Amino acid sequence: MSGTRVAVVGAGMTRFMRRAQETGKELAWEAARAALDSCELTLADVDAVCLTSAPDAFDGVHMKGEYLSDGAGGFGKPFIRTYVGGGSGVFTAIQGWYTVASGMFDVALLVAEEKMSSTQPHPQGAFLTIFDNILERPLGPNLLWIFALEMNRYMSAYGLDKRDIASVAVKNKRNAAGHPAALLGQADITVDDVLASEVLAWPVQRLDVSPISDGAVAVVVASEEAAKRITDRPVWIEGVGWNLDTTYWTNRDLVYPEYVENAARMAYDMAGVKEPRRQIHVAEPYDPFDYKELHHLEGLLLFEKGKAPEAARDGVLDREGDLPSCPSGGLLGVGNPIAAAGLMKIAELFWQLRGEAGARQVPGTPERGVAQAWGDLMQVGTVVVMGNDGGPPKTAAGLPVVQTPPYTAGGHPLSDGGFRSALGAVDHRLGARYSWDAGVAVGRFLDGLRAGKILGRECRRCERVLVPPRMFCERCFRETDGWIEVEHTGTVQTYSICHVSWDMQPLDPPEMPAVISIDGSDGGFLHMLGEVDPDGVRIGMDVEAVWKPVGERAGSILDIDHFRPRRQS
Repeated sequence: MSGTRVAVVGAGMTRFMRRAQETGKELAWEAARAALDSCELTLADVDAVCLTSAPDAFDGVHMKGEYLSDGAGGFGKPFIRTYVGGGSGVFTAIQGWYTVASGMFDVALLVAEEKMSSTQPHPQGAFLTIFDNILERPLGPNLLWIFALEMNRYMSAYGLDKRDIASVAVKNKRNAAGHPAALLGQADITVDDVLASEVLAWPVQRLDVSPISDGAVAVVVASEEAAKRITDRPVWIEGVGWNLDTTYWTNRDLVYPEYVENAARMAYDMAGVKEPRRQIHVAEPYDPFDYKELHHLEGLLLFEKGKAPEAARDGVLDREGDLPSCPSGGLLGVGNPIAAAGLMKIAELFWQLRGEAGARQVPGTPERGVAQAWGDLMQVGTVVVMGNDGGPPKTAAGLPVVQTPPYTAGGHPLSDGGFRSALGAVDHRLGARYSWDAGVAVGRFLDGLRAGKILGRECRRCERVLVPPRMFCERCFRETDGWIEVEHTGTVQTYSICHVSWDMQPLDPPEMPAVISIDGSDGGFLHMLGEVDPDGVRIGMDVEAVWKPVGERAGSILDIDHFRPRRQS
């Protein structure tokens, strides 16, 4: 591929904590200053700034990139914010790569900041809008649903043992015990501890999940010419890849992240990696949940489908194992300030490939690593391959000797009680309301529900019947051909037993969300199960729609009250 070669030459991060006293601007400044200090540069040496931060809803401010720009070093410079959900941190490294590889700039500062704690009563509130506003939000979903649905599908398809999955949480929290920026490092945690933790949305338990976090990370990237002036130990960005799957997530089999594989193949092809399992020496896959690390390792083509849990069980993924995975401690141990957590993966590979990761350093002399992030409705894949051209050389005279990781002193944890008593603390409720149009296809679908019918649209080119219906086929990118009434019956593709609401309040009885594949179609949708004991639900169970009385229907997804086990006629 044409374009100048690009290297990472510096990195820094704040502590990750549940609630930071610092504002988002202050966190961004602390990380950016540390990254510049690590390679003995100043802001005057920076030609452009790339920033990422996850949903504006976390902060309740409009155009958060511009809001954060001063703290990120963007004043008076070419500046851009990117956002692709949880994939944003790694994608910002990709953005930095093409900013410099274009030849327009020599040095770019990349900053990722997240302050989740401002969203009350729980940061999950910022994700309530992730679900389809017409067909899913009326069901009252929360973010845990989609992870639980995907985890259950993954476990069931391969007959996985929850103990093997839990071993990932144990590995990462133990790894993080040696990380000076970590929120949840714990050297003595066991698999039994994970399995005994509170069930949130079965099969997801509390210790399967990464913590709410505030924090920031920054890295400096440079062109080959500039990198060789700055340091004799550049870590090269050898390959980048990104990919996006459809938002019609209930029409996909959640057992495998094809979007990660597509992004990985793009990055490996660019890097000349033909045998990932042999040529990748250390991995930092995205691990907001323990099963996701395994899911992503398979998508990265480092293990066969369904085999990564065996590797976790057998110690292959340990820091001293054959393929160290998340030796940093990852999101499960260090913390998960979403965008910052992704860029942390890049920073950790930089330190690993320079032999400067301290207590987290993997054995030997790793030459190549892969970082990956993921986000939104199980649809975003971002991948970066990094290498050190054969191992970190000795420092040459005249170039900076950096004691890394150059963590900042910034980042002061604050309890909720401390926040409430702090001078100037502000509570504010945003009162915006919305009125959404259902559109042509979904509008007709809702009319059908009012009439007791489930309607789909046919695409004759790819021979699919699309439920939910759309006026276009996203695969063929052509208008669909006509309406088809499908059955009121279907099959449970995956399900969860959810014990908490989005604000983490207990639910009694629990909710039973499920993805229902609708008979006579090539798709399906999210809905609730009923008239069945939670212990009686299973993947593959045949179900039927239970309709509200005609007089109570309103042209809504709720005109189907729930799905129940199919009764014999």
